[in-house]
Amino acid sequence: MVSQFYDVIIVGAGPAGLRCAEILAENKKKVLILEKNKTIGNKVCAGGITRKVLELGVPKSIIHKEFKKILIHTPLQNTEIKSPKTIIATIKREDLGNWQAKKAKKAGAEIRTESEVTKIDKKEITINNNEPIKFKYLVGAGGANSIVRKYLQLETNKFEQGFHYITKKKFKDLEIFVDPKKYGPYYLWIFPYKNTTSVGTGVDLTKKKKNPILGLNTSEIKGNLEKFCKKRFDIKKAKFQACTISYDYQGHEFGNIFLIGEAAGLVSGFTGEGICWAIQSGEDVARKIINKKHKQEKIQHILKIKEVEDGFMETLEINKTLTEIELETIILLLKNKWFAEKLIDGID
Repeated sequence: MVSQFYDVIIVGAGPAGLRCAEILAENKKKVLILEKNKTIGNKVCAGGITRKVLELGVPKSIIHKEFKKILIHTPLQNTEIKSPKTIIATIKREDLGNWQAKKAKKAGAEIRTESEVTKIDKKEITINNNEPIKFKYLVGAGGANSIVRKYLQLETNKFEQGFHYITKKKFKDLEIFVDPKKYGPYYLWIFPYKNTTSVGTGVDLTKKKKNPILGLNTSEIKGNLEKFCKKRFDIKKAKFQACTISYDYQGHEFGNIFLIGEAAGLVSGFTGEGICWAIQSGEDVARKIINKKHKQEKIQHILKIKEVEDGFMETLEINKTLTEIELETIILLLKNKWFAEKLIDGID
């Protein structure tokens, strides 16, 4: 079989890959996106998107709900963060994926679903074990199990697991519950949609393997989530979902091969959020391919935030008492309007 050729092949049709493809195609690059699944955007996700993602022009028609306030609860206090503009909106990943895919196709990118990359060589990949395609640049955007990352032989040691119940019971407010005795250094969320609600939390699997965070193992955290949900809705009628998230950054540029989004580990280890960083890293890598002198300032900004988060997370994992004091202090500071606005402006 004669091998085809593309300027750029992107493996993975998530937020990072689709945004990268759109920019490349707009700049007259011959781009192919390969998605191994039958549909685009089918990923377990709480579906919260920040103000910065909304600023990309996400249409109102695919947004489920917008929130100008967030309710935060701890064992000692309740705090309400308000803003005149939307802080967070909820959206289905399938809807976001389809919208991005339409934009990428309109720009000129080619998208193929049910196309799994089964082999990678220096300048050629093979799809479904029988179709070779040559490339000038290869971009890995396939999430935690990125085959491009595996080809680069990068270690992936930092994982967390998110799990939630999808219930048909409707909730009015977006709420966050912080309680180290029940959820460790993470939090429990309530994210309302038009007709359903996501209620979930997460756990750091990396630390769990060596020493349960703050003495809590995964089953205990899941059990506490279940108890929380049972008080509010019938979990037998709800849908339980879980997914593994990688936040282990080991680099993103390797000659003519790049990694973006979760494939690069560009996910917040503190919140598990990755949509905004995925889009930003996709933009930066696209512009780097177009112009080798591009400085990739968005990725550098992400890495600075990750460094701060990692240091902060280490302090949260020392002991329960210190964690409780730190988190209660932060929530208390959020009662200050100036501090809250600074935090909102900095949310990616």
